[in-house]
Amino acid sequence: MIKKIFFILIAAVMLQSAAFAQDKTDQRTVTTRIADLLAQLPARDAKQLKANMLEIAQMGEDGYVSLITGLTAPGKGNNALLEYAIGGFSGYVSQTGQEAWRKMSVNAYCKALSKITDKQNKSFVISQLELVGKDDAIACLEPYLTDAQLADPAARALVKINSAAAKAALLAALTKTSGTAKLSVVEALGDIRAKDAAKPIAALTTGDNDLAKMSLYALAYIADPASEAVMAAAAEKSGFKYENTNAVAAYLIYAEQLMKNGNKELANNIAKKILEKATADEQVHVRTAALKIVSGFSEAQSNEYLLGAMDDKNFEYRAAALKFALPTLTPATAELWAGKVTKADPATQVAIINMLGKSKTLSVLPSITKLFKNKDQGVRAAAIAAAGNIGQEQALEDLLKIMGKGDANDIAAVSNAILRMKGEGINAKIAAFIPKAKPEVQVALINVLASKSANGQLNTIYSLLKSKKPEVRQAAFAALKQTVASDNLPQLFTLLNETKDQTALVNVQEAIISALKGSKNKDEQADMVLQQMAAAPGDKKDLFYKILGSIGGNKSLKAVSEAFNTGNEETKKAAIVALSSWTDTGSIPELIRISRQPSNVAYLDQAIEGYLNLVRAAKYKPEQRLLVLREAMIVAKTPVQQQQILKDAEQAKCFNTLLFAGRYLDNQTLQQAAANTVMNVALADKSYRGTIVKDLLNKAIGTIKGGDSEYQKEAMRKYLAEMPAGEGFVSMFNGTDLSGWKGLVENPIKRSKMDAKSLADAQVKADAEAKESWKPMNGELHFMSHGNNLATVKQYGDFEMLVDWKIIDDKKGNGDAGIYLRGSPQVQIWDTARVKSGAQVGSGGLYNNKVYESKPLKVADNKLDEWNTFRILMKGDRVTVYLNGELVTDNVILENYWDRNLPIFAEEQIELQAHGSPVAYRDIYIREIPRVKPFELSAQEKKEGYKVLFDGTNMHNWTGNTTDYIIEDGNISIRPRPGKGSGGNLFTKEEFSDFIFRFEFQLTPGANNGLGIRAPLTGDAAYQGMELQILDNEAPMYKNLHVYQYHGSVYGTIPAKRGFLKPVGEWNYEEVVVNGPKIKVILNGTVILDGDITDARKNGAADGKPHPGLLRESGHIGFLGHGSPVQFKNIRIKDLSKKK
Repeated sequence: MIKKIFFILIAAVMLQSAAFAQDKTDQRTVTTRIADLLAQLPARDAKQLKANMLEIAQMGEDGYVSLITGLTAPGKGNNALLEYAIGGFSGYVSQTGQEAWRKMSVNAYCKALSKITDKQNKSFVISQLELVGKDDAIACLEPYLTDAQLADPAARALVKINSAAAKAALLAALTKTSGTAKLSVVEALGDIRAKDAAKPIAALTTGDNDLAKMSLYALAYIADPASEAVMAAAAEKSGFKYENTNAVAAYLIYAEQLMKNGNKELANNIAKKILEKATADEQVHVRTAALKIVSGFSEAQSNEYLLGAMDDKNFEYRAAALKFALPTLTPATAELWAGKVTKADPATQVAIINMLGKSKTLSVLPSITKLFKNKDQGVRAAAIAAAGNIGQEQALEDLLKIMGKGDANDIAAVSNAILRMKGEGINAKIAAFIPKAKPEVQVALINVLASKSANGQLNTIYSLLKSKKPEVRQAAFAALKQTVASDNLPQLFTLLNETKDQTALVNVQEAIISALKGSKNKDEQADMVLQQMAAAPGDKKDLFYKILGSIGGNKSLKAVSEAFNTGNEETKKAAIVALSSWTDTGSIPELIRISRQPSNVAYLDQAIEGYLNLVRAAKYKPEQRLLVLREAMIVAKTPVQQQQILKDAEQAKCFNTLLFAGRYLDNQTLQQAAANTVMNVALADKSYRGTIVKDLLNKAIGTIKGGDSEYQKEAMRKYLAEMPAGEGFVSMFNGTDLSGWKGLVENPIKRSKMDAKSLADAQVKADAEAKESWKPMNGELHFMSHGNNLATVKQYGDFEMLVDWKIIDDKKGNGDAGIYLRGSPQVQIWDTARVKSGAQVGSGGLYNNKVYESKPLKVADNKLDEWNTFRILMKGDRVTVYLNGELVTDNVILENYWDRNLPIFAEEQIELQAHGSPVAYRDIYIREIPRVKPFELSAQEKKEGYKVLFDGTNMHNWTGNTTDYIIEDGNISIRPRPGKGSGGNLFTKEEFSDFIFRFEFQLTPGANNGLGIRAPLTGDAAYQGMELQILDNEAPMYKNLHVYQYHGSVYGTIPAKRGFLKPVGEWNYEEVVVNGPKIKVILNGTVILDGDITDARKNGAADGKPHPGLLRESGHIGFLGHGSPVQFKNIRIKDLSKKK
């Protein structure tokens, strides 16, 4: 056993040592480790949180101090992530088994306190000692007890430590403090129950109100018997009323603490004194508190005072006495309370009965049952409830007798009492009593069995289905749905076939639906119901459709749809009801199909109503919701239906809804509903702008009426006044002809090589072909299955495009189309049934991509012949696609299909693809997004042989993390996602040896990035290659860096001069010259580094760590993320190695 314990201890020490051991392969500096840690916050899950805490621990004490001292003064930075990390570590190390780390954190906090100057940050650090401190924290807390701003957190930390030394420290500070600091110390001495402080604090009770109040508070919790005279005098002075010193409250707390500490006699005397003095109604709360103390002294005294309280005139006081009596009630005292009932007024009787009922003291049950005959209805009801609560099943017989003799109120009271009763035999006894009960009692008890889901008593309920009393039969049939289970289905189907009463049939139908719930296999359920339906009499078959609707699934839908298509009028009615109350959205397509058929006009209202109800309940994205509502509007015939559709469209908040509702602003019958929808959709999104939205809102302002119309008009006028400048969406297709569109001539590269005449001649031919291949029909643009792509006349750069499309089912199974962006294929559209072609992945992907993602994130297509909505955003070379409101392509680079060695064209036409199958488009809108002019080399740079690596429009020359490094306003921006890492690295595709690299960069507060040179694509570029720091030098968190870690330095090797960065937020210009072993960095016109790595190659880097990258002759250039947002632009390079 001893040997086993020894090995356990050794293992524990080794584990702890491993936790503290520095990872020898981790060559990052503390500052870099801190930056990388903060990039991981907040943690996305418990696993990452634990890893983050281990990272902090492995920094060691000094490293953790560096992290803590990175806290900046209010207004000079954002401490949120640092506070998250520090608070998280405090919580983590305070757990069992983390003693070594706890001690380290205490030392770190104490060291940090001596370095931090801002008191708000000091207060935060002191609050951490409240979590982790023990006696080892007292020495560094003591000095802050005299500080007006820091005494409170320091005192609270000592209270939490709660040791003899902590009490001594607080007591010692009492005579040294004044003002708010003294208040904090006095409060803490009370909270820590420091007995030795009672006498000196008693001397402070005659001071100013604040000090007197806090002193009385402290004395109350210290609860020294010697303080009684002081406490009593203060309470007497207050008149035993609540006032600004809280003297009477403190006196009561004092008595409570004395009672807890065993000084019961003194506590009891104090409480009695208060009861004698506090007799006024306004002092009822004081009396009540004193009564609670008195009642805890002894059982005899408790009974005397609490029972006596029933004679008090104040009901609140009487109610409090009952509350105090309940926890200690015994059979003997319960009898005393029962005896009080007969002499009390009805309100007090009810209160006493309720208290006895909660006590569940069985001995008083006979006394309670005697009250069943009380003349007061409230008393009877309370007695019935109490009897049920006390006696449970034992009281059931008496309660059932009351039902037989009582009135409707008694029957209801007993029913409620039984519902709260527990006991295995209760349901059986109820069922046994029902046959001999009067009808109204039978109904009540049937309902009780239903509420209890008493499946075991189903035979009793079945027997009552044939009762001669109609109300009993009705109750029995209604109870079926709550008392049946799946095992009862055969019996229920038989009952369905035998029952003739229509109301009862509905009850049985609902019971079957209830019995079917819970099964996950819809097909099996549907098969079983269909078999029963086949065997059912002809006049009962229609009842099965709603049952199938409750199951849902394809088999059920097929059966009900066929019934509607082939059945008689009654069958059609039953089928349409079933489809309209379907358990999921599966029947929505069938309802709209029925609505479209002219022969079904008699069922149109029901079909549309059911359709809209199901759509309303469905969890659709706004774009999809609008699509299905538009289908309803096409078939809707009545103004009521159309108005409801427009009203429902308010929940489809998207630009397309504005267009849809706007079409009805001139319709006298529908314009009010349309105006409200336009208003509500627009006001919900402050990003809308442009002529279309302005015109719609102005029209709504002139149209809308009603009691709130003036407020609504004012809201729209305000929206218009605050609308962002610039044009919004504009129409690309007018619905009637091909204006703005042209036929396709070759691809962009070939077109660029054609002379003007050849291009014009080819365009004439292509336009003629387009007129035959693309036909405007009823506001839609249809491809007629032959011909070539249709292209926009205008060329586009960055844009947001909206387009509705649908593949028309020609029964050939080859549905295929797409949208070319800037002349390049394509956002894919195809029939998902084409599994052999890979179409099962869905539409919306960048089909022709080879390097970057080509498949959509999910399948979001609607069926053939149904409309879909694309929202396509193209910024730079990135494409984002939403299909029917679902994100299917997320910021993916679109490759140049025509020449993959080139980036995507900066501007080109948009094309609707022709792929041999019929497709239709409608509502094609585009919003051009302003973009910067592509960066161009100066004439001198062109002459010198520079090459553009990033011109603001694409990242074709780059590889690596193209997810977090994105293009924003012509800049490469790194936007690390919290908890998702540092943002990673972005490298040039090419390798470079000797070069001149020019770029501009913009820092954010505390920014940390780096320029990797001669780096491999894998490994830590700072060591496997070289890293030139990109850093906000002046950020407080970096004040203790080594000289070779600041901006422009060859990381760990050669330091750069400081003081030449522009203020955070301004753009800096930097030139890096790398030529053999020589490296020069020119920042904003000043040479900040001009060094030679030859010595470091031979003798090692200045930081003493291995830097194998110093020996590399070539490699990639890259931006190295450390979790900070940074932007870069105008990047170009001159390759010096080509001259050699």
